[in-house]
Amino acid sequence: MEAPPLTRDTARTLIAEPPAPLPLPPGPYELHVTGLRTRWPDGEAVALDDADLVLPAGRRVALVARGRVGTSALAAVLLRFLDYEGTITLNGVELRDLSGDDVRSVIGLCARDTRMLPATVAGNVRVARPDATDEQVAGAMRRAGLDLPPDQAMGEPDGDVRQRVALARALLADVPIIIVDDPDDGRAGDSALTELLAAAEDRTLLLVTHRVIVPGAAPILRHVDEVITLSDL
Repeated sequence: MEAPPLTRDTARTLIAEPPAPLPLPPGPYELHVTGLRTRWPDGEAVALDDADLVLPAGRRVALVARGRVGTSALAAVLLRFLDYEGTITLNGVELRDLSGDDVRSVIGLCARDTRMLPATVAGNVRVARPDATDEQVAGAMRRAGLDLPPDQAMGEPDGDVRQRVALARALLADVPIIIVDDPDDGRAGDSALTELLAAAEDRTLLLVTHRVIVPGAAPILRHVDEVITLSDL
């Protein structure tokens, strides 16, 4: 199944905030995932038992899986849009003990189905940080490779533009951990993806993909430190 639209309203619908959220620990951040299980709202269970994932600050990992159910669920859990069993810690603090807004101030999603607002290109980027100056918005757009006039109406862009808007938002908000969702199995070629990975700069990065990554040949290997293959996701 496809993940639900990943918005703050979705999060508040799907999971409850902790009654007494712990304070967000200071960075830099290490993310650790182990023994993860979750369930979609329709009851479908997802087991990620073989995912033992450690992302120290600045680590860039490609997580390769056969199907989209597991990786979509992993992204939703890491953004606190789905609850979970198992352990996910951010600098040793369990994710479920933090407020969703605090988690999403540290972890951002760069996806091809990112929702657009009925606004300009710059307005869609600025939503990540409403007090940003025009220069800061333009800088985030430039680094994300979003080569559109800032005052152009967004309309209904294709997936590549949506993903670049999402990356520009993450860069503008200065999110230290970025999840890049790569849904097309490489059918569109690697060039756009490699540009996105390079634009994510020195941030911690988790690429969830279903591409066949050939050692020594895949261009994305220039931008990741490690490739982890999950057997049944």
